[in-house]
Amino acid sequence: MTRQLNVLVTGASSGIGRATAAEFARRGHQVFAAARREEALASLAATAPNIRAVALDVTDGDSVGRAWSKIDASTGGTGVDVLVNNAGFALAGPIELLADADVRRQFDTNVFGLLTMTRTVLPAMRARGSGRVINISSLVGRTTFPGMGVYGATKYAVEAVSDALRQEVAGFGIKVVIIEPGFVATGLGEAADGKTAQSRETTDAYAEMTAAGGRYVAAQLAKGIAPETVAATIVSAAEHPRPRDRYVVPGSARPRIALLTTLPAGVVDKVKQRAIAGA
Repeated sequence: MTRQLNVLVTGASSGIGRATAAEFARRGHQVFAAARREEALASLAATAPNIRAVALDVTDGDSVGRAWSKIDASTGGTGVDVLVNNAGFALAGPIELLADADVRRQFDTNVFGLLTMTRTVLPAMRARGSGRVINISSLVGRTTFPGMGVYGATKYAVEAVSDALRQEVAGFGIKVVIIEPGFVATGLGEAADGKTAQSRETTDAYAEMTAAGGRYVAAQLAKGIAPETVAATIVSAAEHPRPRDRYVVPGSARPRIALLTTLPAGVVDKVKQRAIAGA
């Protein structure tokens, strides 16, 4: 039986994060469920005695510091065994139309927030000689689509950071794992934020592409995997003594990723365009 772990899950108020916190708790681990939406965390914490709600904004250094002080005190100064970097959202839209402030917020949350949390937990993990950092990427972190370029860029960054970090901390007994979910029912659609203030002339230039992309995403979400499926993979990766470097969820998507990342770019572009047009 796996020993009880102290686990910190960011972005735990909904979707994959909430399902992951619940699954860790179900398996008997002590969970620190962190997010900005305290009312959602309170309802989650009420479901199990081993879930503790922690108010946390990964883009705010002071918020991270306050949250970590509470967690560190609760664990007697030993920190957490597992960090699940799940906090994030998807900014959708043509690159030309996205407002600078929205793009910066996307990177602040999905990339810099992940870095802040990782740097926060690593000292205690190094001192203990063990730990696990699980970063939630995406299939879009391996191959991206029109209208998802900025979101994909943040997930490409997560992949690069994770690959380097894995090598940097291996000698300290710390393992780094990447989870690459496909479309998750409720996840991307709820988090999407593509609000821009652009001229009608510029917006109309992308109208057809944006409409087709919206239909494609909606169709994928309608048949998307459940957050609980991703959560089960995350918890298994945390408990396994020798986890894989990457987990694609669902596993059936691996052949498609292999094709889209090895075929010539022109061929891949046409495959994606057909898929989007046919949605």
